[in-house]
Amino acid sequence: MAKSGAEAAAAGQESLAQLKSDGNSHFAKKEYDAALAAYDKALGMVPADAADAALLHSNKAACHMMQKRYQEAVTECSAALEGQPNFFKALVRRAKAYEQLGQPKQALADMQRANRLDAATAETRENERRLRDAVAGKKPAGMGNGLPKKASAVPTKAPTSGRQVVFPAKLSMGDDTRFLQLVPGVTYLELMEHVRQLYPAAGPFVLKFVDKEGDLVTIAGARDIQRAMQEAVEAASRGARNVAQLSQQSLPPIRLQVVPVASEAEVPRIPEDEMLYVQQMLAQVQKAQEAARARQAAAAGEVEEQPQAGAVQIDEWILQFVELLKEHCGIDPDKPLECQEVGQDRLNSAFNEMMRQDPKADALLDQAMDKFEDQVCYGMYNQATVHQYRAEFALFKAAREGQPASSVAEQAEAHLKKAEAQLDAALAYKPAFLDGYLGKSALAQLRAKIAANYLICPVNPREDIADAKERAAAEEAANKDAQKAAMARVTAESAKAAEAGFEAAYAFIAQAQEAMSEEEKAKPIKQMKPTAEQDPNDPEGQTSVKQSLLINHGNAKYEHSILRAAGGLDWKPLVEEAKAKFGEAGAHPIDIRNALKGHPCADQMAEIIGPEPEPEAPAAAAEEKEAPKGIPSLGKPKKKEEAKA
Repeated sequence: MAKSGAEAAAAGQESLAQLKSDGNSHFAKKEYDAALAAYDKALGMVPADAADAALLHSNKAACHMMQKRYQEAVTECSAALEGQPNFFKALVRRAKAYEQLGQPKQALADMQRANRLDAATAETRENERRLRDAVAGKKPAGMGNGLPKKASAVPTKAPTSGRQVVFPAKLSMGDDTRFLQLVPGVTYLELMEHVRQLYPAAGPFVLKFVDKEGDLVTIAGARDIQRAMQEAVEAASRGARNVAQLSQQSLPPIRLQVVPVASEAEVPRIPEDEMLYVQQMLAQVQKAQEAARARQAAAAGEVEEQPQAGAVQIDEWILQFVELLKEHCGIDPDKPLECQEVGQDRLNSAFNEMMRQDPKADALLDQAMDKFEDQVCYGMYNQATVHQYRAEFALFKAAREGQPASSVAEQAEAHLKKAEAQLDAALAYKPAFLDGYLGKSALAQLRAKIAANYLICPVNPREDIADAKERAAAEEAANKDAQKAAMARVTAESAKAAEAGFEAAYAFIAQAQEAMSEEEKAKPIKQMKPTAEQDPNDPEGQTSVKQSLLINHGNAKYEHSILRAAGGLDWKPLVEEAKAKFGEAGAHPIDIRNALKGHPCADQMAEIIGPEPEPEAPAAAAEEKEAPKGIPSLGKPKKKEEAKA
């Protein structure tokens, strides 16, 4: 018996749904050819202008992208957009395919179309900015000429010392402007609560930052704050020729604006993960305080009765958290959170193993304890960072006013002693806490610069220059002038006074190397790729602990050479030692060469820098065919081809 029209239609729809499901299942299993076959069959069952057709073409494009067939992906996305011109996924997918084909202008056009739609995300907007920079000829972030310890979106360590970076920020509400300090990883919740403390009568408000295009962007989570920090790093890197010159004072202030709104309903809600995270952090701080009180009581021969802690209410713990942090808006969440997550995982695994009476439980518990100890140490480390930056800000003030370092040396030393006490406490708690030694090395280098009267005056961003390239050039010139002025303050006598500080810095790095685990010591050093080719998401390309310490040592030698050169002392041997440390760390020769060329006395270092390297030999014919489209491969010598003809 023949099926009715309705039954046939239902059967067809069922078959279409099954084919789509089969295609999706194959895609999830990475069976891309099978997925393409299923999507093709499904396409034969729907009109070309139907929404299903657009979705299927977009799915086919996804398969081609996974197989690196970018031209085919463009074709499928174009077919999807013929029927659905505002299909967000197809626009984004085609933009990515165009970018892989080396066609950034077409990629930018698609990404701009996508970002005009309601489905636009922070990621697609960031991709648009990146593509706009690429079309304008700007270098992408993370492609600097220096020797970074580890590639990351926002650096959590200062390049020359291994310590955390603080981002200056200008906060404006009407004519009222305040200055803040932001640490990488600060959450939206922490920042909003800090601003509320500054403007208690403000009422409901939205927090926005001014991006590099001059647009106001609403902050709705930690990712938006990270984006603002990333743009500050990019602006600073344009004015620094290498990582050794990318310093705290080169960071331009992040411009924040408090914008009043009619009601709390218009204020972006705190993300749930941030609420949970800050509650966990507060609990950790409270536990650390209780442990410290218990140790003090035990040392005094007293037994302190511990109060029973009740449930912490949201209003209470937010106020406590703000009070604990005071002026410092964030406490390096990345490290404690990572340690907590890994530690808890090991603790849970140990419990499960013990239930089965497995001997691995002891090893797992040791790993959990190690991670939890790191949490305590990073809390002390972050407090040390606050004191260190207070010392540096006193030095910046003296530099701006043209005063010698001696005018604020006592004030700065008071802060540095507090920082040192925190780092000593962390190392007493866990002698293998390597960042503690690097933190002490950074303090020693700062003391050396104070002794040498080497104060670099912070350079203000040239917001009055609209053109990005002109602005970058002006800021780079100003940074060079500031460094020359700082070097001019150094005398032979003051440079000699700095020697003890640098020797102490080297000793602390040596202690860190000695405190490395046997596993880290035994790891072979891999040759790094050039900075321009490094992929921060590639686990094989991550810098090892051993490499990071060698680069820290090289950077300290590099800085030491600048002070000796400024004082007219023998400095070239230190540059050669820095070069050797970079090489020992496995840094790529291109990066080493670029770092050396960024030295303020590079014009006197021709014999150390060496001649320009010879261009690499052309790739083999088979490799040439596999070269990504859009990236010009080296051609074969024409003379040989002509001879064959």
